[in-house]
Amino acid sequence: MKVIVVGFGSIGKRHVDNLISLGIKDVVLCRSKLVGNRLNLKEINNIENILDFNPNFVIISNPTALHFSILKFLIKNNINFLCEKPLVHSKEEWLSIKSSLHNYEGFAKVVFNLRFHPCIIKVKELLNGNRIGKVNFARFFVGQYLPDWRPNSNHLESYSASKEMGGGVVMDLVHEIDIAEYLLGKPTNEIKSISDKVSNVTIDSVDVSEIIYKTENNCIVNIHLDYLFKGYARNFIINGDVYNLNCDLFNNTIKISGNSNIIIDNFEFNKFDRNDMYLNLLKDYIKGLHSARHISKLPSLMENQSVMNTCFQVNNN
Repeated sequence: MKVIVVGFGSIGKRHVDNLISLGIKDVVLCRSKLVGNRLNLKEINNIENILDFNPNFVIISNPTALHFSILKFLIKNNINFLCEKPLVHSKEEWLSIKSSLHNYEGFAKVVFNLRFHPCIIKVKELLNGNRIGKVNFARFFVGQYLPDWRPNSNHLESYSASKEMGGGVVMDLVHEIDIAEYLLGKPTNEIKSISDKVSNVTIDSVDVSEIIYKTENNCIVNIHLDYLFKGYARNFIINGDVYNLNCDLFNNTIKISGNSNIIIDNFEFNKFDRNDMYLNLLKDYIKGLHSARHISKLPSLMENQSVMNTCFQVNNN
């Protein structure tokens, strides 16, 4: 197989390493500057040159604000692609992409690696099996101090800190918005939120957001996103009319509890390796590329529409 990777930052490097580990050696980098790379891979700096290589698929892993022009090009030329979340930066970009999909014949998916986390896979199974009964409400929390994300670089120079580059917690931490929908269903009523920049950890992007809505299954969902939490926390609770479910995505545990906080079930994934999510999503995408019968965990562009619309409503754009 031949794959072109657009962008060679931390996530681009991860995808390239994983492609090579899967036996895909013919990898070409598309990046703004031709400066060479540690793997001596071919490099191009013009998206038009993608056509010269006739790739099996393209991975888009550059900053969100730069996705749009590449997406339009790939869709126009019916090239298969896998795009890092979030798909686009604004509602106007999404509407333009959506209108161009009518004639698109390629295979396109959006990267949401948390869908491949063993805890999320297990929670999905438990909910489908009605393990905690009818779901009444859920709270999702993710917080991590932005300066700690990439310790060897200035966080104020990262895309996360810049609104213009597509930063801000709503888009940057969109995993929680996706997981809430993936597990519990789409919002059906007005989405209420408070989002703001309340600290100096960003230049001008939003650093904290609270989102609340009701789902199609009459479940009330609250989602908290921030760049401010000292350390790192990622967890959620789901209340059912029989039991509670508490999932900790930092410690890789799930607990089901009942009255008087009695633990009914306990699941631990001690052997979890974070990179396995990225390896498995590549395997999932490649299977779908080769077989129309494969049911992928990754959302298509249209399946991602509701998540995008939630982001746009919360960001008021």
